[in-house]
Amino acid sequence: MIGKLINSSVIIVFSTLIGLEMAKRYVARTKELSAMQGALSRLETEIVHYASRLPEALNMIGQSIGGGTGKLFCLTAKSLNDKKCTVSEAWRSSLDNLKDELHLQQEDLDILRRFGDQLGSSDREGQVKFIQLTLMQLREEEKKARAAREKYEKMYRSLGLLGGIALAIILL
Repeated sequence: MIGKLINSSVIIVFSTLIGLEMAKRYVARTKELSAMQGALSRLETEIVHYASRLPEALNMIGQSIGGGTGKLFCLTAKSLNDKKCTVSEAWRSSLDNLKDELHLQQEDLDILRRFGDQLGSSDREGQVKFIQLTLMQLREEEKKARAAREKYEKMYRSLGLLGGIALAIILL
């Protein structure tokens, strides 16, 4: 009898952890989109007000933000300093290297790829306009992500717990 209770408890705990892990993806995406918006806003400030060189600005922003977004900016800056490649190539390769770590969906990555293709290819005013366009697109994706988070986060948490309880009852 005690063995069945222990097995049931283990099943419930692990199914709950699986539900929490699935819910965590929705939380991570909204945080990543928010961090990316903050980083792009800071990049806009660096371009307009401080006239920093792009690799220096990207590195400074990346170090101050941290997380996957910070790594993206730092890796892009490192690529620009180390290699003889364009800004677009450095951004795209950094994005491809970190796409699993960023917790972003394909739509988010497409927006960031388009941003990287335009980064460093025009004057300050053009850069600012494109950063603002990207920020607007990321805000829309963040709204969608928050809606999905509200819809699915609680469901996965509950489903994990209740599924574990149901499985434990069936096995008893």
